[in-house]
Amino acid sequence: MASATMASATSASQVESITMASAAWDAIGMELTIFAVTALCAVAVRMLTSKQQMPLKGYGKTPGFAKATPAAKTCPTTISDGAPWRSAGANQRRRPVLTVPARTASGRQSGVQDPSALVSIIDEVVSGIREQQSMKFASRVLVLYSEFQACMSAPGAPTLEQAARRSKHTPLEFYTAVVQCAVRTSRSGLVDGIIGDMVRFNVERSLHFYEVTMKQLAAQKQYRQALATYDRLKEDGLEPSVVTCSCLIGFAAEVGELSRAVEFFRTLSSITTPSIRAYMTVLRVHAKRQDWAASLAVFREMRERGVKRDSLVLNFVLATGVSCDQVQEAAALVEEAQREEPGILDVVSYNTVLKGYTQRGDAEGALRTLAEMSSRGVAPNSITFNTAMDAAVRGGSVAEAWELLGGMRRAGLPPDKFTCSILVKSLARSGSREYVPEVLALLAEVGARCDPGLLSSLYAAALEAAAPDAVLLSRAVSQMRAQGVAAPPAARQLLAEIGRAAGAD
Repeated sequence: MASATMASATSASQVESITMASAAWDAIGMELTIFAVTALCAVAVRMLTSKQQMPLKGYGKTPGFAKATPAAKTCPTTISDGAPWRSAGANQRRRPVLTVPARTASGRQSGVQDPSALVSIIDEVVSGIREQQSMKFASRVLVLYSEFQACMSAPGAPTLEQAARRSKHTPLEFYTAVVQCAVRTSRSGLVDGIIGDMVRFNVERSLHFYEVTMKQLAAQKQYRQALATYDRLKEDGLEPSVVTCSCLIGFAAEVGELSRAVEFFRTLSSITTPSIRAYMTVLRVHAKRQDWAASLAVFREMRERGVKRDSLVLNFVLATGVSCDQVQEAAALVEEAQREEPGILDVVSYNTVLKGYTQRGDAEGALRTLAEMSSRGVAPNSITFNTAMDAAVRGGSVAEAWELLGGMRRAGLPPDKFTCSILVKSLARSGSREYVPEVLALLAEVGARCDPGLLSSLYAAALEAAAPDAVLLSRAVSQMRAQGVAAPPAARQLLAEIGRAAGAD
């Protein structure tokens, strides 16, 4: 009886276990069925989607860049034919693919695509520019940037912000590198367009970025482009530093925007005391503008602001006054400078004023200036005497001109070709043969230091003044032969006629 009871219990337990196992397999079968149906649906959807997906088309040429390479025209599905540049010894790598997003039946994009292609370009450019400074890589950066522009213009392309979140470098670092490469490859005309892209994509443009860009452009003498970069800086509401403001004066002066250069100087002067270099630049600008009053005002402002003035500054201002025919005012400035301590007057200062008197033919003013030099202990040089002689000759004071030659010799300064030219010119001014012997003696002394063309023209003037005096003509022709200068046919003919007339007598 006991064994029958135990057998019955064992049989019931086995039935219960089988029932539970069957229920478990039923549950698992249901889950597998659901999973299988889901997987089949997903495969079907993907197949339908792939048929609808559009291939990536070319984007055309990128404005401002050279003819695009195939990589620049389209966002590549692969760049195995033109693998991205890497430093020597590095393995080549493929850039991730950027595909155009699928579109729904309504025509809307199904979503923004993977920004990996943009990230790859950004990282390659910034990392590469730090490792490689060759012109070859700089040119490659511009090709990559053209490709970058095409990718950014693709329908459904990711935003630069999305790419930046995955990149090791900031967009500002990327654009700074691109600008640097554009300048280095002498394609600075691209810079303004690159900055325009930064504006379009809301990339931060710091004062440091702008100032570094202007410095790079100035190093390549691209001053007009540097000024265009400054205009961008102002549009962004930034103010240049003192150093940059000082440089802007020079940029504007170099490209002939003189009024703008003056405005930059005024801005700088309102911020701080300009450097001597900035003062000299604006003085050159005023000289080009023939603005004597402004030049004089700057010269006096320098004294008021404690900027050291020297002979170079004074002489530059004096030269502006003379070129503007403000000779009396320039002479008055010399008197004013005479009271400067330490003294800044030198022989160039007086020679500049002498030049002004010479241009006017004012012999009296020139001789007065020469006397003032001597009284103030400033030793004249050859230029001083020649300029004073020229003023005397132009003013009709020929005798004073020859007296100055004597003073030149006493000062230990030998006459030169300029002295000869000036004093030969005096023969025509005097209208007589009185100084022909002195001119011939001077030509005999200095002729060896004159070029043949000049010497020939000087003797021609002496012959003209000597005619028809046979003695002077004969002396002049004989001296010309001794110095290897051919006498003109007219002079030889005149001598022959004089000789025949003398024989007839």
